[in-house]
Amino acid sequence: MKEYVEEWSERDTKSGFTYQWNPLAEDGPTLKITKSSIGTFNFCPASYVYSYDPFGEGKRKQKTSEAMLRGTRVHDAQEKFWDEMNIEKAMEYIDDPNALVKHFREYYPEAEDEVSVAIYRAMSAWSAERFIDSVKEGTLEFYKPIANEVMLDATYVLDTEDYGRVNIHLQGIIDRMFFDGDGYVPLELKTGAWKDSKKTNMRKEMAFYQLLFEECEAEDLIKQGIDPRHGITSWGWFFPASNYIYVEEVKSRSMTSVINSLKKLVTAYFEKEFPHKFFYKKCEKCGHYEHCDATGGVNTYDWF
Repeated sequence: MKEYVEEWSERDTKSGFTYQWNPLAEDGPTLKITKSSIGTFNFCPASYVYSYDPFGEGKRKQKTSEAMLRGTRVHDAQEKFWDEMNIEKAMEYIDDPNALVKHFREYYPEAEDEVSVAIYRAMSAWSAERFIDSVKEGTLEFYKPIANEVMLDATYVLDTEDYGRVNIHLQGIIDRMFFDGDGYVPLELKTGAWKDSKKTNMRKEMAFYQLLFEECEAEDLIKQGIDPRHGITSWGWFFPASNYIYVEEVKSRSMTSVINSLKKLVTAYFEKEFPHKFFYKKCEKCGHYEHCDATGGVNTYDWF
């Protein structure tokens, strides 16, 4: 039987939240939950143990693919674009769409691989098209995001059937959040290929952000330049590799799904049960495949 952690790092003690949560310790840090951690748990509870080390046994290093590294580079580049992009400078190219695209491309770094080159080109083209539309529609004031890679923290009281009310700590970094005149629209950047089948899990990610936003203290939102009087009305995803953007109104059922996932994660801690969810088509894409107890470390695939 696994044992709960009884002593925490100085960082966890100071912050008041941790992945090494001990539900029996009344004065210990609360459980930290992020979009990534709850997503990993939903993917496979055992993978959650390998990644987040809830019992202090040591993390298992995950294999890093080129796609993962590219994703980090592209996200950093897009954050930098919005930090440095100058509307007055862009207006100099408003009558020449091709020149505007070229101007926006200059904000991004040089890329050696063709995939990254195509992604930067697509992001530049999308930004240029949207800029021109904003000028025509008189909505240029809403062109830049009101939040760019903004981190939010919130305390949430989760009502569980078996363990009562449990305090948990939600934390997340929202890629971009725009204002459309009615409310806020978080827009996630995805560096992979668009597939319609991804929408269910992506909606859960956005619902997590919505819950985080709604539970965040008003003064903390104001510090980030966000007006707490407005809520999240829509959410969407940008897939530059597929030249695809999808925006939709918020889905209440996605929020229900997120709450249920939070309850399952809390229950796993109480019951100390994080089982493997082995399915070869899914597991072959997992960075923990080679050292996973369920696979026996046998790897016959070359997916990276």
